[in-house]
Order: sequence, then structure tokens, then C-alpha cells
Amino acid sequence: MAGGVVLALAAASLAPESWIHTAPEYGMAEAFEDHIEKACAGQLAPGVLIIGDSRAVAGLSVESVRAAGIDAEKFALGGAGIFAGWATLDRLIDCGVRPKTVLMAYGTVHMLDAGAVMDRTMNYDVPKGPRAGHVYAMASEWEDRTARKLTYKAASIAGTEASLMDFVLMRPALRNVLERPPHALENHTINERERAKFTASAGDRYYGLADGTNELPDEATFEGGIRTMNIRASEAIAALGREHGFSVQFYIMPVSETAKAELNPRIFELAEDFRGELQKMRIGVLNDVWTLPDADFGDPSHVNAKGRAKVTADFLKRFAGDASLAKNDASELR
Repeated sequence: MAGGVVLALAAASLAPESWIHTAPEYGMAEAFEDHIEKACAGQLAPGVLIIGDSRAVAGLSVESVRAAGIDAEKFALGGAGIFAGWATLDRLIDCGVRPKTVLMAYGTVHMLDAGAVMDRTMNYDVPKGPRAGHVYAMASEWEDRTARKLTYKAASIAGTEASLMDFVLMRPALRNVLERPPHALENHTINERERAKFTASAGDRYYGLADGTNELPDEATFEGGIRTMNIRASEAIAALGREHGFSVQFYIMPVSETAKAELNPRIFELAEDFRGELQKMRIGVLNDVWTLPDADFGDPSHVNAKGRAKVTADFLKRFAGDASLAKNDASELR
């Protein structure tokens, strides 16, 4: 057993991560990191900076938003909750990026659950750069689960490598490539291809491509209430807006008609409660929980091409109607 741990540690420290991590998610995460570095280098000042989860990746087309005449940048990633969105925004603001409006675009699951911070390959790496220690310190402060609170605290002090957090999280992927070496080359090839595609599409990507679904999304397994981390991270995003003079808006990504009909109604009651909390923070909420036909979903959680066109059109209509109000809010909050 000790020999296996030593071998795994050696592999983790020497092998490029694109060979270890399961494709295609790691390739998307690397493209996400490339985008952050490019935005920082150029000290971009977009009209709209979008942070969000996989439903924003699939459903809100930044290319179409740009085609409508809005200078937009999207920093959305699969599994990323509001905390990961705040961490990304905090890093971008710290390096000189100055948006006019920040749009939080999330599905109902991430209005309630904290999303991935360190549980999945592509998201525990979101805290990077000079603010990583601060981000993990805030994760420790805002987390309400003791084991994670302690883990985040250790990472904030010692980093993810010295605290062995990276190694622990990579163990399943390491075991996979050590037991099946050809998978390493497959991972690398697909990850690099996905990295290039995600970059070229400016962060737009479909997940499911089916012509409809009647299965239930991630909300079906959610238990409990609104995570404290979501409230604190949203407050921190609002505070950044006040400090740096940008408005903050929230757009709720749709669920399917089947999901609305068959999920526990408590899910949507909690989402409405969270919506109310956002309004108390002076975050402009552009819409309510809403549905699209099952035929507009490519899988239980994500829209297909038909759904993306409808979501983006709906957002553009609401954003145009709320633009003057958002500008006034930003002025009042400075």
C-alpha cells in the first residue's frame, strides 16, 4: 500500500495534469484559466461580464450577445457555483478587469447548493493566482460543513499541494491512468482538443444534444436548504460592485416543463427565497424561475440549440429593459 501511495505521489508531481484528469472537463478548465489570464493581461472592461455554471455555458450564448451589440465576456464553467463565480470575479477585479455590469447566470440547483469548489477536477482549481489564499480563507469562513471548513483553512495557509488536497482529489484519476495507461494519452488528446474548442467558442458549449428529454435534472437529488456559502458569496459580489462601480444582475436559467412538474416543489420555494435575498443585496434579478418545453433540452439539465436561442433572446430582452435601472443602481451604491 505504501508503495502505491509513493508511486501515485510521484505520478501526481511529475505528470502533466492534462494526462491525468478525465476529459473533457479538464480541457474546459484550462481554457477557462487561459481566458482569465488573457483578460487580466488586457485589463478588459466589458459591458457585461458573465459568471455562471454549466447551464450558462450551454444556454447563454456570448457570441449572440456580442452580435446584439453588447461587449460581453463569459466566465462560466460546469459545476461552478456562486462561490466559484465570486472567486473568479475577485481575481479579475484584482488584476484590473473593470466590467460595467456583472451578470450572475445560474440554474436553480446552484441558487441552493454551493456547487463544486474542490470536489471536481475542473473547479477545485478555480482559486488560483495571488488571491488563492484569500479565496480558500473565505471558503473556510463561509462553509458550514466542518470537514470542508478545516480543509479549506489548511489550503489557505499551506496551499493545495503542501496540504495534500491536490493529491487526495486526484487519486481517482491517478488510479485510472495507473491501471490503464492508454487512458493518459486519450485524456491528453481530448483535453487539448476541448481546450481549443472552448476557447474558440468564447465559452459557449453544448452538453446534451438530444432533441428533448423527460428525465429530471440535478435538483432531483438535492437535500437541505440554501447553503450559507451562496448567501455570503453573493454578498461579496454585491460588495465588489459597490466598491468598483458596476451593477450586478442575476438571471435564472430555465428548467424543463417535466422538471417543474415533477421535482419537489420545495426546490422552487427555496429558489424564490434566495431570489428575495438577492434583492435585499440590491442585486437586480431579471426573471423568475421559468420553464421551456422538454423538446428544448439536450439532457435533463442543459438546453439544446433550440433552447439556447430562446434563452439568449429572453435574456437580451430583459437586459435591454433593465439597463437604465442597472446603471442608476450602480451610481447609487458607489
